[in-house]
Amino acid sequence: MQGKSRFQFLANLNLLFCVYVVAAIAVSVHRYILGPDDYGNYIIFKNAFSHLLQGKDMYALYPQLNIDLFKYSPTFAVLFCPFALLPDFLGLILWNLLNAIALFFAIKMIGIEENKKAFILWFILIELITSMQNYQSNALTASLILFVFVLLEKKNYLVAGICVAVGFYIKLFGVFGALLWFMYSGKIKFLLSTWASMLLLFAIPLLFVSINELIGIYKSWFNMLASDSPNELNHSVMSVMKNWFGLNLNKIYVQLAGIILLVIPLLRWNLFQEKVFRLLFLCSILIWVVIFNHKAESATYIIAVAGCALWFFNSKQKPLDIVLIALLIMFTCLSPTDLFPKFLRKDYIVPYSLKALPCILIWIKIQYELLSLSWFKQHLYKVIPLKKCNC
Repeated sequence: MQGKSRFQFLANLNLLFCVYVVAAIAVSVHRYILGPDDYGNYIIFKNAFSHLLQGKDMYALYPQLNIDLFKYSPTFAVLFCPFALLPDFLGLILWNLLNAIALFFAIKMIGIEENKKAFILWFILIELITSMQNYQSNALTASLILFVFVLLEKKNYLVAGICVAVGFYIKLFGVFGALLWFMYSGKIKFLLSTWASMLLLFAIPLLFVSINELIGIYKSWFNMLASDSPNELNHSVMSVMKNWFGLNLNKIYVQLAGIILLVIPLLRWNLFQEKVFRLLFLCSILIWVVIFNHKAESATYIIAVAGCALWFFNSKQKPLDIVLIALLIMFTCLSPTDLFPKFLRKDYIVPYSLKALPCILIWIKIQYELLSLSWFKQHLYKVIPLKKCNC
């Protein structure tokens, strides 16, 4: 008992909040000291807003300014405005703080036991740091999907719809949080809120450009997305299929098959009233949007790891579950760090898409749990008290 109380402080969410804040600040200061080459994504976001104001093509490559193309929506460029107008040092810190704090509160607000929230927050910290080091919006995207779930559970359909729309304009796959819509009442309110928010956010760039200019900007964005190389695979189901089995299938067909597999559990409408089922489906969405994204980078995996952690710490934690989570820690969370020698990453982790593999296996396990009535009754019912919902 004494040993248990000795580590009880680690479950303190106030402590975890401080850890997340300190981590965000420390990562930001470190990257700022290293120089602009080490926060290139932030520079891309910042310059996109400048290009919007100057009437330049936001989706052209500016090698003298940026390390890569800007691939986000025009709305995202405007939403990034408060950071773009700040000095880099302050903007870097505030951007990472937004991502870290949003994810912290998204996990904190999920209706599960406090100690499980703490376990999840500690578990995803390394992956969050990886994302923050790259100055991407992935933690914020994960947060918005989680907030959709939290708000739907509270029957706050208006704000849930806003979160879906914001997630869509930050990263297109953020819209998959809308799939939770099927499991709740208030469908009309949620749908109207989502579409109204979509239209409003679409119009925000009109504060700076004309409607004709905005149409031209969207055409340029769609052209850039259409020119996306189908053979350029990062950490995904498609890369595993290619690197392990020599299958170089069209990503569109793979993604369509993935969508079908994702939504099949929604046919079990009689289980929508069970919180266990709703929580599992949330985990499935969080992992799906990463592993079926052929462009998923290492920093994107904070979204999938959040889903995996939410699944594991709310499961019975059978031997197979423990093996899967151990593989996740080793190959997904730790492989990008200095704990793995560079030659292992170069010769094994990247060529064999080992970062993606544990998440794929866990997603398959989650789909089995969602579809297997016998497993559902025998295992999950014993772990999480079922809460009825007027869905």
